[in-house]
Amino acid sequence: MSRNTVNFILDLVSFLNLLGLIFTGYIMKYVLPPGTGGMGRILHGGSERGIRVEKLWSMTRHEWGSIHFYLAVIFVVLMIIHVILHWKWIKYYVKSVFNR
Repeated sequence: MSRNTVNFILDLVSFLNLLGLIFTGYIMKYVLPPGTGGMGRILHGGSERGIRVEKLWSMTRHEWGSIHFYLAVIFVVLMIIHVILHWKWIKYYVKSVFNR
């Protein structure tokens, strides 16, 4: 497998992982209730007749937080691999900046 193919696959997987992080972060911030003992966030304008959401797709805020955490760990690992694969370029670029 060529280096360009490996870079493309790594970048694609990193991008998809980042989208997952954004999605789970949005769910935890704006959809599910804060804290562990909350009554649930009221949707549809905040009236008492609104819908209280305590789970989304059968998962609690804690379970979404676990997914978010593991996606973050995977993202950090992918970024470390990305830096390793581009280390030669980074080294030459930094050297050219300081030689000016």
